Amino acid sequence: MMKNVKLSSFIFILIALFLLADFIGYRLLYKQIVENHEKDTKLLFYQLQTETSALLTKLFIRYERQKEKLLQKHRSVETYLESHDLNTSLNEIYAFINEKEKKPLYNIYIANDKLVITNTTYTKDLGFDLSFAKDIFDRQYEENITGVSTPIRENKGERFFSYTSEYLTRNGKQKAALLQVSYTYDNLGRELKAIEEIIKQNTFLKSAYAFCYGNEDFVYEFLFMDPSYHRSSSELIAIKQRAGKLLKIMQDNQIVEKCHVQNGIHYKEIYMLTTIPLSSKFRIIYTITFDESVLYKKLFWLNLIMLMLAILGVISILFIAKIRRKEQRLSEQDSFVQSAMHEMKTPLSIITLNNELRAMEYGSDSYTKEIDSAVKTLRNSYETMSFIITKNSVDYSQERLNLAHIVKERVDFFQSIAMANDKRIMTELDESCYIHISYIELVRLIDNNLSNAIKYSERDSTIMVTVSGCTLLFHNYGDPIKNTYHIFEKYARENRTVGGYGLGLSIIKEIADKYDIVISVHSDEKEGTTFRYTFRSEEGANT
Repeated sequence: MMKNVKLSSFIFILIALFLLADFIGYRLLYKQIVENHEKDTKLLFYQLQTETSALLTKLFIRYERQKEKLLQKHRSVETYLESHDLNTSLNEIYAFINEKEKKPLYNIYIANDKLVITNTTYTKDLGFDLSFAKDIFDRQYEENITGVSTPIRENKGERFFSYTSEYLTRNGKQKAALLQVSYTYDNLGRELKAIEEIIKQNTFLKSAYAFCYGNEDFVYEFLFMDPSYHRSSSELIAIKQRAGKLLKIMQDNQIVEKCHVQNGIHYKEIYMLTTIPLSSKFRIIYTITFDESVLYKKLFWLNLIMLMLAILGVISILFIAKIRRKEQRLSEQDSFVQSAMHEMKTPLSIITLNNELRAMEYGSDSYTKEIDSAVKTLRNSYETMSFIITKNSVDYSQERLNLAHIVKERVDFFQSIAMANDKRIMTELDESCYIHISYIELVRLIDNNLSNAIKYSERDSTIMVTVSGCTLLFHNYGDPIKNTYHIFEKYARENRTVGGYGLGLSIIKEIADKYDIVISVHSDEKEGTTFRYTFRSEEGANT
C-alpha cells in the first residue's frame, strides 16, 4: 500500500512539474510570437514609410522647380488652340513644347464638356473620364486660376505626372472644353524599386497605400501593391471619399491602429499621418494592412497543443503522432496521383505531335481523325481529373470573359470528337454577355456538358449549343434523364453502358454553386434533353 502511495505521488509530482513547465513554456512562447510579429509589422511599416517619403520628397522638390515652366507650356498650347479647332492634330504644338527636351516630357489633353478626353498626344488616356475631379476644375474656374496638380501616379503604369487644368471657352460657352498639359517625372526607378522590393519580401502585407493631401483637399492616392491596376472614374470618386474619412479618423493622431476580421481572416490596419519634408503644406496618410492569419494560426495551434498536453499528456502526443502519420500517407497518395497525372501529360503530347506530323506528311485521313478525337477525349478526361485534384488547393483567378467567345473556343475543340462519333455540334451565339468568372472553371463547365452531350446523344443527331443573353443552353436527343436532380451527385450515372466516372456533372454543380449560376434541366423523349445555365452578367458590361 505504501509503495502504491509513493508511486502515485511520484507520478503526480512528475505530471505537476510537466504541467508547470508546460505552462511557463507556453507563456514565454506566446509572448515571443506576439512580440516578434509586432516587431516585423512595425519594421515593415516604417521601411515603407521611409522609402515612400524619400520618393515623394524627391517628387515634390521637382514639382516646385517645374511648376512655373509647366504653366508656360500650358499658355503656349492655349495660345495655339485659339487659332485652331479643338479636334485638330496636336503634333505641331507637341513638338514645339518638347523641342528643348532630350526626350518628350510634355503631353497635351483636351476633354469635352463632359470631361472625357477626346484629343491627346498621350493615346493611352484617350476616352478617360476626368469627372472625378470636376469640383477641383470648377473651383479653379471660379477663382480664375490655372491649376497645377501635385505629382500623380499614372492610373495604369509606373510614371508620375503633374497636370495643368483650365476650362476653355468656345462659341460663347464658358466651359466648352478642358485643357490639360502634363509633365512626366522620370528617373524614379530606384525609389520605386526599393518600395517594390520591400513589398515582395513580405508576403503577409495585404495592401499599401499613401493618400496625399494639399492645403485642405485630397490630392491623390498612391497604390504601391499593384500599379498596373486600372481605376475607373467611379472608383476614383470612391477613393476620394475614403480619403476624406481617413483624414477625419486621424484628426490629431499621428498613428492609429485598427484590427478587423473579414471572411474569417484577421487583419491589422496601421494609419500614420505625416508631412512631406521641405513641403509642410502637403500631408500624407499612410495606410498599410497586414494579414494576421499566420499569427493567429500560430497562436491557435499553440493554444490547442498546450490544451491537449494539459488534458491528455502522453496520450495526446501519441494521438497527434498517429494523425501526422495518416496525413503523411494521404500526402504521399496525393503525390502519387499527381505524379501519375503528370506522367500522362507527356505521352498525350507525343501522340498529338506525331499524329499532326503524320497528317502533314501523308495527309489527313480517317485514322488521323480517329486518333485526334481519341486524344482530345483523353485530354478532356485528364483535365477533369487534374481539376478535381487541384480545385481545393488552387485559388483560380477570376476575370471578365465574353461567354460566347469561350463557348465557341470549346465547341471548336470538340467538333472533331463529335464528328468521330457521327454527331454534329451547331451553335447560336449572342456575344453581348460578359461574366466575371475563372476561365478554367468556365471551361470545365462547358467541356463537361459537351462531353456528356456527345456521349449520350443519338448517332447522326445534332447537338445544339446556344448563348442567349447570359443564358447558356445545351440541347441534344438521346435517352431521357429519369432523375434530373440525382445526376448532379458525385458518381451518379443513369446510363452505365457508356464510359465515365460520374464526376462531370458534380463538378458543374460545384462551379455553379460557387458563382450563383442557376441550373435547370428538362428532359423527355419527344423534345430531347436541355441543360440551361443562367449566369450573372458583369454589371455595366453591356453598356
